[in-house]
Amino acid sequence: MTLTELSYYSRKLMPFIIFFFLVFLIFFYSIKLFLLYLNLNKPQVIYTNPVFGKIKKPEIKEASKSAGLNFVLDNIEGQPITATESAKVYFLPSSTTKFGYREKIYLIAKNLDFDTEKIKHRLEGNEAIFSDEKKNLSIDITNFNFTYRYQFEKEEGIFQDTIIPGKEEIENKARDFFKGVGRYPEELFLGNSNLIYLNFNPALKTISVVEKPQEANLIEIDFYRPDISEAVMVSPNFFNSQNYLVMVFHQEGFKILRAQIRFFEKSEEQVGIYPLKTGDEAWGELKGGEGLVINIKEGQKDIIIKKMFLGYLDPDFYQEYLQPVYVFLGENNFVAYVPAIANQYLSD
Repeated sequence: MTLTELSYYSRKLMPFIIFFFLVFLIFFYSIKLFLLYLNLNKPQVIYTNPVFGKIKKPEIKEASKSAGLNFVLDNIEGQPITATESAKVYFLPSSTTKFGYREKIYLIAKNLDFDTEKIKHRLEGNEAIFSDEKKNLSIDITNFNFTYRYQFEKEEGIFQDTIIPGKEEIENKARDFFKGVGRYPEELFLGNSNLIYLNFNPALKTISVVEKPQEANLIEIDFYRPDISEAVMVSPNFFNSQNYLVMVFHQEGFKILRAQIRFFEKSEEQVGIYPLKTGDEAWGELKGGEGLVINIKEGQKDIIIKKMFLGYLDPDFYQEYLQPVYVFLGENNFVAYVPAIANQYLSD
């Protein structure tokens, strides 16, 4: 066959070649679309491993139920948000009194300016109490969680010539303090921290939150556990952590006025995976009165919810599990939580 003949037959056959090629492409992609359709419409298998069986609902001592309130959802998405279909639940092992606890609690007291030669502790259950005319310290002897209060309200001179250092310096001082008292949960300090500027009014004996550092004479720094996957860590107070320091700074140093650690180590080995409620189910429970209201304006009955997301509740008193909750934020700083674990795995 000559080149001329080859060129002639190629031109004659070209439309047929293109036609069969297009038919092949249509056939091929039709099969792919059909298989994709089947895959999207088959039931999704949710992997769960509820190793703890039924678990107790999370508890918050100061929360009230959402019964009697009227809710309207006005979030960006325009509908309740389903976070994920399942999530991890961590076991929080309980603590027992440790040998040598006396040395540890006296170290904490000494670092908080107690004269431990004169002031001895008294036991109230698992709480070791140190107190004098200005200070009070309570330490759990099983895990060394503690709460400290300094009665500064009548000590007006303490707020003269105060300064406000930068965040990094404040955070470093706080970390050094917790290391010094021997209660420094490493996981806690791997998470976020939040600085709150405060102003104490000596005349009114009140503390208020201010926006600008130059308006402040007190600093609160809060520490949080690291977030889990995409779920943020939230506290029983939401706006503050139960793990914090309140400090006043002068040129010559600083003084601790409030301090608290309420932290329960989680087990990385004992972890369950539990199915979660859908966003619609959580929204229904909030409207049905089963939500835990954390903050609400006095007298408010009609609530407009502006944001909804999944978080993990970090408890401030011992509970067996670190578990997820749906968080609802509304106007006038309204906050409520709804347990996120599917109800068939929750008990009262």
